[in-house]
Amino acid sequence: MKNWIASLMIFILIASAAVPSFASNVDPIAEPERFIVFYEENSALKAIEENGGKIIQSYASIKAATVVTEQDTLEGLVSLGKISGFQKEKKYEAKAQITPWAHVNINIPAKVPTTLTGAGVKVAIIDTGIDPNHPDLTVKDGTCTLDDSVSPDACSKSYLDENGHGTHVAGIIAAKNNEIGIVGVAPSAELFAVKALDGNGEGTTSTIMAGVDWAIRKGVDIINMSLTTPYPDTGIKAMVDEANANGIMVIAAAGNEGNSSGSGDSIEYPAKFPSVIAVASTNSDNRRALTSATGQEIELAAPGEGIYSTFPTSLVSSGYATRSGTSMATPFVAGMAALYKEKYPSYTNDQIRSLLQKNAKDLGLAGRDPLYGFGLVQTDMAPINETQEPLTFATGVKGSLKLNMQTLLEKYQAYSIYRDGRLIADKANLPSFEDYGKSGSIKYTIYPWLNGSMLKDQANETIVSLASPVIPDLDNSVWYSRNIMYLYSKNIVKGDAFDQVHPAINVTRAEAIAMLGRAIGLNGTQRTTRFTDVPSSSFASGYVQSAYEQGIISGRANKTFLPNEYVTRAEMAIMLSKAYKLPNAPTGSFSDVTAEIAGYQQIYNLEAAKIASGYTDGTFKPNAKMQRSTYSVFLSKANNAALK
Repeated sequence: MKNWIASLMIFILIASAAVPSFASNVDPIAEPERFIVFYEENSALKAIEENGGKIIQSYASIKAATVVTEQDTLEGLVSLGKISGFQKEKKYEAKAQITPWAHVNINIPAKVPTTLTGAGVKVAIIDTGIDPNHPDLTVKDGTCTLDDSVSPDACSKSYLDENGHGTHVAGIIAAKNNEIGIVGVAPSAELFAVKALDGNGEGTTSTIMAGVDWAIRKGVDIINMSLTTPYPDTGIKAMVDEANANGIMVIAAAGNEGNSSGSGDSIEYPAKFPSVIAVASTNSDNRRALTSATGQEIELAAPGEGIYSTFPTSLVSSGYATRSGTSMATPFVAGMAALYKEKYPSYTNDQIRSLLQKNAKDLGLAGRDPLYGFGLVQTDMAPINETQEPLTFATGVKGSLKLNMQTLLEKYQAYSIYRDGRLIADKANLPSFEDYGKSGSIKYTIYPWLNGSMLKDQANETIVSLASPVIPDLDNSVWYSRNIMYLYSKNIVKGDAFDQVHPAINVTRAEAIAMLGRAIGLNGTQRTTRFTDVPSSSFASGYVQSAYEQGIISGRANKTFLPNEYVTRAEMAIMLSKAYKLPNAPTGSFSDVTAEIAGYQQIYNLEAAKIASGYTDGTFKPNAKMQRSTYSVFLSKANNAALK
């Protein structure tokens, strides 16, 4: 018998008296036989299909996929160890309630410097889309993640907002300063529209996950999620956790299920997840909105009552409307975070989160409380000196570039460099700094050092624009970009016929050895090998045979190499440790790497050499398969100490 999936409703918090039916709880909407599946190996997807299932969508950022199959099938695959887990697909729905005063309350007029506008900061809005034709908004990029397997026309209008909620949120964040309508908190922020909810305000776990996944791959700085569900969602938790791990601030509405007394725990998901900033709603008197959710996870409060903002001109002829709810409070925090990020480009998402907490205006009980969290979000008024003149730079071949640091070193003793907010050089003192990128721009923030102190008020900001090489599936802002581009510049990584490098796919043993062979200069001439499954016609045959002759690989006892199997983290450690002749290091720091694990010593050798590191939970995950992106990071660090 087929299983029918009880889907869960997720609400976008507009909370409007004009639509009272949206303000009430809604029973789960059933959608049969759709699941989110989690797995370690790609062969899991093949096993699902072999058992009659259908793969709807897989995700680049985490090992998960949306599938249509029977629950019994998935339970069987779990018991066989083919998949690590699954959850039922959940339904997401918008619900509505019904500003210049808000800007005064959060102290935007006092921002320092007054020129802050959020310029260069990327903000993704996971919502009903944005009206791209609105005269008060500019959308940098957008996508529709609605499920066309359910409704073939779901994305026929791309990310055009057919509901109004997403456009209203967008205006609060970044309506232009153009003498019409309203002005947003960060009017120059770059908006990335994600239509994960349809014209009725409905979406699913899959559409939300796909939206966050797209935002991660676009390298955004901030994700705004003005939506909630009363139920925890494993798939969305995994995706927002991944976004947070990639340096993205995820900010979400706490919900409109609070009561007038402000008692109890009514915070909904995803705001309730630790990696997400939960936002409560206040009125013009800085008092909690009566429906604003309460609980210990409330982190910040922001204006959310009677907020006037942009609205699709196809729905309201004026292009503006007033709405209320924590949905409206959330983009005030997202906009403020954009101003912080512009002011402190080298700060991580955690550092900006901490600064938002520190600067918040305490409301309610002293300290953090369940109604307002740390308090009402506020502008940062700390003085900062004007940045110095941009550095000069020179571009080389295949994406290499050099920053001229000589002028800076004439005044200071050393420098630290942040690339799009990530530290890439600390206390360096070379007169020239080499880096790597693809076509597009790279933003560097350089802090000089003098007498043992980093001078943050003497920051130097330089934006480098590269015309080539054009690599469609790589972005300069992702954390592994410079590592891949280093290998690309040295002809160690090669693009396909379409100049793509496929960072998100797993790397095979043959590909890994070929890349390693090019890096250390092995003889790659195609020839006969000792392995029965690596013929001389294989692109990697020369490198495989050379690696065997050098003692880097040994293969199986039956004289096979399994060239098409995916490389694990442990196998990577063995190859790199042997190839680069790393000395043996102390062992024992990883909870899942014991003496019984193949590659035990080599894993610790890589750790000691600062080539590889473990996870925050103290594990190394030696059996996890490696993507081309992560393998490129480790190989580049082994081959070039400047990339460690």
